[in-house]
Formats: sequence, structure tokens, C-alpha cells
Amino acid sequence: MIIAWIALFAVMGVLLVVLLIALNLTVSVGTLNGLLFYANIVKLYEPVFSRKEGLPVLSQVISWINLDFGFEICFYNGMDSYAKQWLQFAFPLYLWIIIIIIIQLCRRYFKISRLMGSHAVPVLSTLFLLSYIKIVRTIVIVLHKREVTVHCINESVRSVSLWYEDPNVEYAKGKHAGLFGFALLVSVFFVIPYTLFLLLNPFYEKYLSNVQLLKRFWNQFKPIIDAHSGPMKDEYRFWPGLLLVARIPVLLSVTLIDSFIQSKLFLLSMLLTVLVIVLSLSNCFGGVYKKRMNNVLETWFLFNLCIMVGLSVVINEDSKVLIWHNTCLSVFIASFCAIVVYHLYLQISHMKCYDALIKKLFKKQDEDDEPLLDVTESHLTVDQQRRAIVPSSTEVRRCASRESVVDLF
Repeated sequence: MIIAWIALFAVMGVLLVVLLIALNLTVSVGTLNGLLFYANIVKLYEPVFSRKEGLPVLSQVISWINLDFGFEICFYNGMDSYAKQWLQFAFPLYLWIIIIIIIQLCRRYFKISRLMGSHAVPVLSTLFLLSYIKIVRTIVIVLHKREVTVHCINESVRSVSLWYEDPNVEYAKGKHAGLFGFALLVSVFFVIPYTLFLLLNPFYEKYLSNVQLLKRFWNQFKPIIDAHSGPMKDEYRFWPGLLLVARIPVLLSVTLIDSFIQSKLFLLSMLLTVLVIVLSLSNCFGGVYKKRMNNVLETWFLFNLCIMVGLSVVINEDSKVLIWHNTCLSVFIASFCAIVVYHLYLQISHMKCYDALIKKLFKKQDEDDEPLLDVTESHLTVDQQRRAIVPSSTEVRRCASRESVVDLF
């Protein structure tokens, strides 16, 4: 059973990377930022929006976009929260390893580089963004603790730190110590640099790019950051980082809250405030993307999310909330499918066989149109036929004058 699960993980990881490369479904195009923001928020707020489960198909697609299987995974009997948190780290890291290996192969072998095109680094950037919320949420869960007061037999009182997710495990001690240390390492070497570089990208390039201590680290991250900021206007290259930072208060509030039912209104109000701020800033800037289509897409996803949150605040009946929730998700998934089709069209349109096919079709159409032109030309009006038989007086005079000139010579 364990081998089957591992094989499934391995195959799905490879398929995901191949799909991203083949369709160029990357952040460098600019169509995914609003989509991923929407999917991340909906996944985090699933227990808040409605206590009833929505349509399984819709929630499954949202889970896949968030690098989640969408169902409870158990590799073996007795798999506890400790092992599951390791698993949450394992899948994103596995995806990163796949694409990093591909990047290294592209550097060494020209044929592989030609096959991949310029998609390898943007795919790595996309995988970083896809796994960001998953990793940050796992880190928050791992570092979350609870203090318990223990009354001993000798009437002494002492405080014990326990892991919040599993009170049977002592915090940062025993087996939790390894998980705790790994979470800190991922925070220091990925989460913090990635967030700061993405948010402060223009500042780093202008003032700190020549600082010797940061130069080497910055040069490693720069291609990844450029893939994010490429679709943006020069003055708004910080926007992807701002969207990342906007996710953090939402994530912390949902992850650390004790009761979703009691805190539902607070959580929804806070999310609505964040969305309104992001939408307002986007409109104040007059569009942060170079392409108008990307601005429209992001506004569309944010507006859809605002409707979902607003209706969840206003409507008290769970059945009505669920209907609207499913409707908004259906619209989102239809938009997601349209984006995938658009990326597929972009990839096909760059292929030589596509150009040859289009030329062949136009050539065939021109050949079919030629006989029609001949037929239309053969059908002359009555006046045109008379002029062809009997020339007009002006034409006669013109011909005569031409003959006299010839005679003179």
C-alpha cells in the first residue's frame, strides 16, 4: 500500500511539471496571479464559507491547484499528525527537485534546452508560488504550541509546552525537535527571502544589488523574481510580493483560530477588508500589468471572491450560502479552463506545423475563390456590353488623335 501511494505521488509530480512546461502555465505570462490568489483563499476558508460540503468536483479542482489531493491520505495504519506534516513538506520539495534537475540538464545538454525552451525557470517560479501557502501553513502548524499547567503530587505546579496539533507530543523535544528544526530552516532559507525579494524587488535592484553580502544570494534568486515581475509594468514590479503578503494575515487567522463557528463573522470581515484593499490599490494604479487582459482577469477573480465573501456575511442560511458558493466556484473553474485553453492556443500558434497548416488552409481558400471571381467578371451589365461593341465618341476621338500623331512620325 505504501509503495502504491509513493508511486502515485511520483507520477502526479512528474505529470504536473510536464503540464506546466508543455502549456507554459507559468507566472511569466501573467494570467495565474489572480487565479492562484483566489484558489489559495478559497482552500484556506473552506470550513468558514459553509458548514455543508460543496460539490465534490469543485472542491477537488481547488485542492489540486493548491497541490493537495483533496482527500485524507494514510500511507500506513496509525499515521499521525507528525508524519502528515512531513508529507506536507515532501511533495512541494519533490516538485522543486524535478524542475531543478531539468534546469541543470538544460544547461548541460543543448537538445534538452531546445526542447524545454525558456520555460524551465518560470516553471520553478510557478511551483514556488503554488507551494507557498501550503508550506507556510505547515510551518505555522508545526510551530504552534500550547502551554499546559501540570499539578504534581507534591503540590508543585509546572508549565509544560505541548505541540498544538498533537498534545501527546512535547513541543520542540523528542521527535518534534526534528520537524521543528526543519520548519525553521525552510522559513529562513525559502519563505522569508522569497517574500522579501518578491515584495522589495525594485528596492533591491536600485540600492542593494551591488552589496557584496547580498549580491551572490540576489543573483541566485533574480531569474525567479524576474519571472514573477516580467508581466508587470516597471513601476509595479512589487505587486506579486504584495499579493503574497496579503495572504499571510488570512492564513494566520484561519490556522490559529480555535472555533470557526464563533469567529466566522470576524474571519469573513477581515478577508473582505483585505480584498477591498487589494482591489482598491489595483484600480488606483490603473492596472499593474502590461497587458490589459491580465488586469481584467485579476480584477475578475478578486471581484468573484468579494461576491462570495459578501454573500457569506449577509446570508445566514447555510443552504443559500452553499448555492452561491458553488455558483462562484463554477464561474472560477470555467475561467480556469478558459485560461488553460488560451495557453494551449499560444503554444500551438508558435509551432511550425500550425503555421504550415494555416498557410495551406488560406491557399486552398484562395484557389476556391478564383473561379468565383471569373464568373462574376463574365457577367457584364447591358451598358457594359454596349460600350464593348460600340465605342463612345470620346474613345473614337482619342483613337483618332493617337493615329494622327503616329502618321506625323
